[in-house]
Amino acid sequence: MPESGRDAMRSKIPFERFGSSQEVAEAVVFLATDAAGYITGQDITVVGGYGLGA
Repeated sequence: MPESGRDAMRSKIPFERFGSSQEVAEAVVFLATDAAGYITGQDITVVGGYGLGA
């Protein structure tokens, strides 16, 4: 993707950066713990707020 396209995407993220694979992995690890035992039927998006009106 051209840098201009990456900049356009990044401007729509409140944190102004792309997420890392580590951040996605942390969400997955949480969902695999007992702390998430009552969570069912949800879509968990790990996008740093992408598209929330920025």
